[in-house]
Amino acid sequence: MKNRFITIYFMSFMIVFANTIEVPEQYATIQAAINTSVNNDTILVDSGIYYENIDFNGKRIVVMSRYIIEDDSSLIVSTIIDAGGEGSVVTFENNESNESVLQGFTIQNGIGNVRDPDGNGSFYTYGGGIYCNASEPIVKDCIIQDNTGDDGGGGGIFCYDASPIFYGCLITENETDDVGGGLYSRTGSSPQFFNCEFFDNVAEYGAGCYLRDESDPYMEDVIFRNNSANNTGGAIALKDDANLQANHLYIFNNSTDGLGGGFYINNADPILSFILIADNIASSGAGGYIRNNSNISFTNATFSQNSAGLYGNGLYLRDGCEIQFLNSILWGSEESQIYFRSDGDDVELNVSYTLMKDGEDSIEDNNNGDINWGPGNLENEPYFCNLSDGNYYLRENSPCIDGGQDNQLMGCFGAGCGPVNLGPTWYVDQNGNDNTDGSLDTPFLTIGHAISVASDGDTIRLNPGEYNENLNFDSKEIVMESRFYDSMDWDIVSNTYFSPSSNLGSCLNLTGNENSNVTIRGIAFKGGTDPYGGGLVVQNCSPHFENIIVEDNTSEIGGGVFISESDAVFKDCIIRNNNANIGGGVYVTDGTPLFEETLFTENIAYWGAALYFENAEPSIIRSILRENVAYIEGGAIYQFGGISDISWTSFESNHGYDFGGAIVGNEASIDLNQTTFTGNTSGIGSVFTIRSSAINIENSILWGNNGDLIFAPGGSGISAVELSYTDIEGGIDIFNNESYVLLNAGDGIINSDPQFCDLLLNNYTLREQSSCWTASASGEVIGAYDSEDCEYLFTAPVTTVPNEFYLSENYPNPFNPSTKINYGLSDDGFYSLKVFDIRGKLVRVLFSGEAHKGSYSMTWDGKNNQGLNVPSGVYIYTLESRSGTLSKRMLFLK
Repeated sequence: MKNRFITIYFMSFMIVFANTIEVPEQYATIQAAINTSVNNDTILVDSGIYYENIDFNGKRIVVMSRYIIEDDSSLIVSTIIDAGGEGSVVTFENNESNESVLQGFTIQNGIGNVRDPDGNGSFYTYGGGIYCNASEPIVKDCIIQDNTGDDGGGGGIFCYDASPIFYGCLITENETDDVGGGLYSRTGSSPQFFNCEFFDNVAEYGAGCYLRDESDPYMEDVIFRNNSANNTGGAIALKDDANLQANHLYIFNNSTDGLGGGFYINNADPILSFILIADNIASSGAGGYIRNNSNISFTNATFSQNSAGLYGNGLYLRDGCEIQFLNSILWGSEESQIYFRSDGDDVELNVSYTLMKDGEDSIEDNNNGDINWGPGNLENEPYFCNLSDGNYYLRENSPCIDGGQDNQLMGCFGAGCGPVNLGPTWYVDQNGNDNTDGSLDTPFLTIGHAISVASDGDTIRLNPGEYNENLNFDSKEIVMESRFYDSMDWDIVSNTYFSPSSNLGSCLNLTGNENSNVTIRGIAFKGGTDPYGGGLVVQNCSPHFENIIVEDNTSEIGGGVFISESDAVFKDCIIRNNNANIGGGVYVTDGTPLFEETLFTENIAYWGAALYFENAEPSIIRSILRENVAYIEGGAIYQFGGISDISWTSFESNHGYDFGGAIVGNEASIDLNQTTFTGNTSGIGSVFTIRSSAINIENSILWGNNGDLIFAPGGSGISAVELSYTDIEGGIDIFNNESYVLLNAGDGIINSDPQFCDLLLNNYTLREQSSCWTASASGEVIGAYDSEDCEYLFTAPVTTVPNEFYLSENYPNPFNPSTKINYGLSDDGFYSLKVFDIRGKLVRVLFSGEAHKGSYSMTWDGKNNQGLNVPSGVYIYTLESRSGTLSKRMLFLK
């Protein structure tokens, strides 16, 4: 409801043209035209500023601007009656009736009439904009602004024994140092307001309006916002049997330094239904302050986010008042919702079919009253559409939709947005808000909040943007991912990234076993600078990483990733252009991490440009280490101690300036199976430098490297090398010539050009005629690549979701004119993809037939089976196969 502006209310209005008098064509002033007019005449006023005060003199006439005739509401703003700081702008004090009509003007700069309406000899200033005494005129579609009523009251409007009717009026920026900034009504006056707004008015008491003295005022579709009182009644003050009846009354963002930010009620019995009291501020009784035997009925009221400096954020009750709540909501105010004063006469509170935050516990009764807790009350979340933005409409699945008496509505607003998000997918956006429900349309602001509401099996999905939170996943088995899995657009991964919160620090630090169950996928980590792990730090936990990019990070140890005591899994990842002294791409100590289908490229370090292993047991499967540079040793890998297992992996064009263009092993055990080494360069040992290490090489290719393949320096002990079924450029003698290598050469050693497909394009798959296709012990391929197609080039990561039965959220959503649906089949066979409307009626069959297992994508153009455009609304798309049935919602907008 915040920032809602008045809508001019155009009444159907029949003008009886007994006589039409035009201003200024016939008379220069409005008052001159009034003086000439007779009952039933119409005075038609052109736009302009009229510096005068007007008085209807008891005549049953219509005075109106030309805005209805010309169908132009801007003429209301430009047709101005300006009192010029003298008297009231408009006066009704001669028994004007409902046949006296003022319509379509801006009424401004009045300071009020000096009058003694009581006839007791005391004169005060009343009604800067409109002064109404003993009259019942109609005022339509007027702006009453910038008027004052000091030393009396009623800056905008004053009523004494009068009951005018106001339609579609804006009462704004009026002021008094006394009572009723917008309106002061007293002594039997019962004004009526329809579709009006009181905005930005100021007073000592009753900034929006002050109503008193045995009256029955009425309001319907009326807004009070941003009014401010110095003492009591930020929006409305009711006193001494001013028994207001109101329907659809909205009171928000009002304030007072004293009592009753929303309303102040003293000895009055209003009946209020479909009323919003929200975001108001006061010393006590921020929503409302009620006293002195007032008896108030609230039906379908919403109280929320009111804030009191002392007592009673929602309501402050005292001195024998009696309150009834039915079908209402009290939620979101800080601490107590309702406060009973501790002394004075007992108060009585009756609550039925009402949702109240914390139930009876939110009522501080101070042992000074009775709480009658009736049937049908709730305590659970009402699920407003957007609490932080002041949108108090309800989600489609709010318990308040039918939680009232006889399954009626609770609160003042019905459903205004889709169902609340209860998971399993929670969205986060840099422009989101943690007070929303984390849905696609209303995402959270922080990942931390998403984690707090998520449960095992849930997914946290990040919209593109930069993130830099410290996270703890609280041992939850959840997935944190980008929107890549909506659209399969790889650019989204680079654009959804973590960076350090300041100029220094890692992008993300995951420490502790409570982070072991998380899967992080489709996200980048870049721009970090830290002594340990510029991009990622993974310590004492074993998360899974899929389709991530770690790039452009810097560190002393572990430029891209620092891993310690971890069995983390990296799959389909890219680790590139990171820099460190030790471990440019990744540093691993202890643990058994797995790197599968991962590309390590263009990383730089002094030792271990792509990876540095220290006393760890890592595995590398189906990966590529390409064009990494070590300024001293280990262009691709430096392994100190530990055991590594490397298979179906290619080492391409890595450079170790001093030693080990591809691998340095120092007191290490390295098992190489189905590997390819090509294009690697070093001062000594273009592929291997080994010190007191054991290396087993089988089913591999070592060809096209620059310089001696292996170096085992003296003084570092004997290293053992086992060779079998491997294609070695230069043959077995390359290893026999090393004095500090103990070689165990098995069968299948060949020295034959492997015939790579295209060296210039780094395509190291094998041509059809290559002898390596049948060179293994079982007569199968050797080397890292088993593709039979020279057009194939594995570049990692694989950008398809593994074969499984799934149905992704359509993208975009909402959509117009078309949307894409991604899905996967886990089995061969018949399946169908269909679209239904919200009532379950079939709208479109997108596919029905046989297919193989795998990932698919289908586009819906918003048309039905007959080729006609469907109307806007919510639709259900359903995937059905032998594996089961999956359904999701989408929104089509025109």
